[in-house]
Amino acid sequence: MKAVVFAAGLGKRLKPLTSFKAKHLLPLVDKPVLIRVLETLVSNRIRDVGITVAYMDELIRRAVDRERLSMEITYIQQRELLGTAHALYVCKDFLEGEDAFLLVYGDITITEDVVGKMLSSFNEGACDGVILAVRVKDASNFGVLEERNGMLEHIMEKPAEGFHEAYVNAGAYILPSESVKYFSRIKPSARGEYELTDVLNLLVKDGHKICVLKMNKNLWFDIGRAWDLLDANITFLDYLSSKHNYSPKSGKLLRPGTHVETENGARLFGPCFLGENVKLGKGSSILPYTVVLEGTSVGDGATLGNSLILENVKIGEGSVIFYSVVGEGATLGVGCTTRYKAVGQETVKVMVAGRLIDTSKREFGAVISPYSNVPDGAVLEPGEVYWQEG
Repeated sequence: MKAVVFAAGLGKRLKPLTSFKAKHLLPLVDKPVLIRVLETLVSNRIRDVGITVAYMDELIRRAVDRERLSMEITYIQQRELLGTAHALYVCKDFLEGEDAFLLVYGDITITEDVVGKMLSSFNEGACDGVILAVRVKDASNFGVLEERNGMLEHIMEKPAEGFHEAYVNAGAYILPSESVKYFSRIKPSARGEYELTDVLNLLVKDGHKICVLKMNKNLWFDIGRAWDLLDANITFLDYLSSKHNYSPKSGKLLRPGTHVETENGARLFGPCFLGENVKLGKGSSILPYTVVLEGTSVGDGATLGNSLILENVKIGEGSVIFYSVVGEGATLGVGCTTRYKAVGQETVKVMVAGRLIDTSKREFGAVISPYSNVPDGAVLEPGEVYWQEG
């Protein structure tokens, strides 16, 4: 069976972290999100994969090719970003001759066992396709599934804000080959995009049986906003640490309960991950649930906790960074601090694509743009986006 992976999106809701990096290349601990998706396919013996590309396509090609995965990869240019159904339509030549195919969004987290369950469910022969579903507390930003006896009846795309808890479209499917042809039968949605959910609804209307496979939400994330990215990294630190046979290709993964002290008094507490060539200053601390990527330097006495620090960041002496995401190449001056607790019973709000969004979190620090320079002594408030392109 062939697979297609969507990796053409702009990642607008992740700005400024996607100013210089495609969202699909943002890290999930020691590897980009897209690479982890592809590895789940390799683990399930899927060897023929098409990847849709557009935004920063050369960076995506280089990152994927560098991994030398045991699969044949076809890059499919999506010249216009007209929605998920359009992304499928541009794959028509690649999918020609297939009875069915696997489709996965390249900005979700998915594990090899879940892909295996999708394939097993389809191979049982009781359905024409499979849709992966997860239950979320606020379904307003997702496609809400209606099912009967385990079969899909309808998908309602992005209902009204504040929609109740429900099973939603998780961004992974096995679909019959006829799906590609349905593009000619749908029209743009209210947001001006051709939606894959409209294709699925037509498939069901025409009598195709699409099985709903429900997965545990614990390891599923839609990497759409900075706090989703941070949550995914924190969760996958635990997940990878629990796999006794997992060892990163480069860098160091400390498991829960591990405590390491270096010669200069820097201290590391697991679970955490440090990439190659990370320099830790005298008396600095890397607290649990922190990911620090390659080439970063941490100043004397600085403390990092529950944070994601991308490549080649410089963190000044005595800085205290908690629950934050720092873009690649950023420089934080001496004594920088990120506050992270909302006032009273409030939750932290973050400005995303021009709108103030409630994270539903009591603890979330700052998002610092790539290649920015944060001055000495700066104090960043909970949810602040420090945006300064270099």
